[in-house]
Amino acid sequence: MQPELTPSLQPHWLTRLRLVCKPSVLRKALLAAGIVGTLLVGLNQGDLFLSGQVTGRVLLKSLLTPIIPFCVTMLGAFLNTGPTGRAETLRPGWAAVRRSIVIALVVGSAIIALNQGAVLLAGAITPLVLVKVLVTPCVPFGVSLFGAYAALSQRVK
Repeated sequence: MQPELTPSLQPHWLTRLRLVCKPSVLRKALLAAGIVGTLLVGLNQGDLFLSGQVTGRVLLKSLLTPIIPFCVTMLGAFLNTGPTGRAETLRPGWAAVRRSIVIALVVGSAIIALNQGAVLLAGAITPLVLVKVLVTPCVPFGVSLFGAYAALSQRVK
């Protein structure tokens, strides 16, 4: 006797992808990329821009930084969608907050490592670096939660 085959998850994933790739969700992700990307550049490279110490590496980081909030918004929207028939289960609650915390820890750690890693390894922690390290994970948390609400607003329409 053969074991039962599990139903394919492909339609479920395709439905979720179609939902988060709607123009309204993409617009919100681009808005988050612009606003939060600018905030991250100001937080992490603002002092270098103000002091005139702009190198190619700093410029490259600054240009690539908005990709992070865009991807985190889309990931938050994707992870917080799913098939459901009840409106109250659509509302992002503690599950969305928990997912956003995990995303904040992973993405925030990556951003800290990229932008402050050399300073942290050198042990040259200043109050400014400490503020950057503490504020950085808050950004992906907020952006992920924003993605969850962007997905919700798309589902409720």
